[in-house]
Amino acid sequence: MEFLTLEAEDYERALREARTTWGSAVRVHTRKDFQVKKGMHSEKRCRITFFLVEEQKPIEEKVVEEPVFNAEVHLSYLIEQNEIPTTKVEQIKSMLLPEEKLLGQSELEIQFFQFLLEGLQFEDAIQHQYVVLVGPAGVGKTTSLVKLAIHLRAQEGKKVALLSFDVHRPGALEQVRFFAKEYSLPLYEATDAETLSEMLDDLETYDHVLVDTIGHSSKDVMLRDSLSDLFSSFDDKEREYTLVVSASSKFADLLSQFELFNEYQLKKILVTKLDETQGIGNILLFAKEAGLPLSFLADGQGVPEDFHRADASVLVSRLRGFSLELDQFFPSL
Repeated sequence: MEFLTLEAEDYERALREARTTWGSAVRVHTRKDFQVKKGMHSEKRCRITFFLVEEQKPIEEKVVEEPVFNAEVHLSYLIEQNEIPTTKVEQIKSMLLPEEKLLGQSELEIQFFQFLLEGLQFEDAIQHQYVVLVGPAGVGKTTSLVKLAIHLRAQEGKKVALLSFDVHRPGALEQVRFFAKEYSLPLYEATDAETLSEMLDDLETYDHVLVDTIGHSSKDVMLRDSLSDLFSSFDDKEREYTLVVSASSKFADLLSQFELFNEYQLKKILVTKLDETQGIGNILLFAKEAGLPLSFLADGQGVPEDFHRADASVLVSRLRGFSLELDQFFPSL
């Protein structure tokens, strides 16, 4: 380290002269104040000893740029998370991404949320004596039938009986018999229209009769004809038909099922297997397209605990990908 010296009239002048030459690199090591005689007078002097250091460059503050929100990317993410059918994607984007307006994340999420729930109908009240559950095989009609019966008996104090038309499949008949015995539910089994006619007087003593039907497709002409014969016995009875669908079904399949079973003039939709799917966009859009109210939702095999009245608060908890707390719009009861 090299030391330099400099004298001036006082310390301040000495330091100023040093910095004039070497700038802010000056670091004073020692200072000595003394007087110098000049004739009859004396002068004050100051000698400083100093060294130089390397000047440090100022630290540049990094400006962190916040990422620009991309509404289209986020909307695509929400669409994917909620399993919106591909046939609806372009329609949704054209509705929610107007060219002349930039949307923030919260505004976009609110609009998408409103789109999903706007127009949905809910109706769990059973107005008719006979409630017929129809739908394809494997969607859980029999289990839903039992859950609904227990709900009506326990929650509304109704006198309820089960009526099975699905008596030709041994497995299905064993299942409904097991549930009927397990939960002390009266069970009637009708093999044909004549057998059913003989039961009608007994069935009239119940507030509600829940009817289990055999699942069939558009190709099962004989099964459809068999059901039509059985339903003809109800011509003078109050009844309503509920379509049972699985939440894991594709949107196109749901529409096909609606077209097939709407010959019975469907009144409601009952959704099963919510526990077997990640997104419910297909169900929400299907219910709106069919124009039918959602009645009950089932999210497991448990009887009767995995069975709920359909309402917005239950559905909101199953929406995914939102940063907003959606339950603020439909708080759970």
